[in-house]
Amino acid sequence: MNPRSIAARALKEPTGLVELYSCHKCAFKWALLTGSESYRLAGGREAVIACLKGRCNVEVNGRSLEIGCKDMLYVAGPAELKLHGDGCLVVAAEALSRDRGLLMVRRFAEIQPVVSGMKGYRRRVYVAVGEKDPSSSLLAGYTEGFPGEWTSFPPHRHDDKLEVYVYYGLGSGFGIQVVEDEGGADAYLVKDYDAVVILRGYHPNVGSPGAGISYMWILCQIEGEKNMRVEFKPGYESFQLGPTHLRR
Repeated sequence: MNPRSIAARALKEPTGLVELYSCHKCAFKWALLTGSESYRLAGGREAVIACLKGRCNVEVNGRSLEIGCKDMLYVAGPAELKLHGDGCLVVAAEALSRDRGLLMVRRFAEIQPVVSGMKGYRRRVYVAVGEKDPSSSLLAGYTEGFPGEWTSFPPHRHDDKLEVYVYYGLGSGFGIQVVEDEGGADAYLVKDYDAVVILRGYHPNVGSPGAGISYMWILCQIEGEKNMRVEFKPGYESFQLGPTHLRR
């Protein structure tokens, strides 16, 4: 059976863009940049590029933009990009697009968070690329959990979408990431800048006491129209969501 998830440890040495996962509809890549990296985005494709550590200068068809820590850039091809960084961690997702030539930058400092969940599973959710934004297939943002509490809870799945998590803000603590479906469960101990690609299944996670689990997330719609619909795990109907970016 195909895997339900893929885990990768934090990049320790400088590297250009390397693949976390790819299929014909979607690709997730990351890099620990020290220097420059060229990236060509074909027509009919779109990309979200996020910086999780340091600052990155991105040239898009000759136009220069700087993205700081937790800022995100969205671009629809065709586009010739060049990434410049000095020890910055860059995460990129690429997917199919109906649009051409679009460019958008979302500054983390300008995003109004939604505080979702209840005590024991509270988190602040920052949606950078949402349902109303012009992307065709990609959705992206950040989730920052409360110390010792769960996020992505109650457990939910969205098997019409692939997703990557890249964790941060754990410090000396750690998190546990679970990915579960009818065939079994994967469980990972994650630390700062580790990544997990979720291919299918429910995917709750929790931070150790004293450490809230925080992560960048990028979703790629692989079936149907782009949406934030999810399916909650049976048996968790009594758990309240409060304000949320998700849709049942």
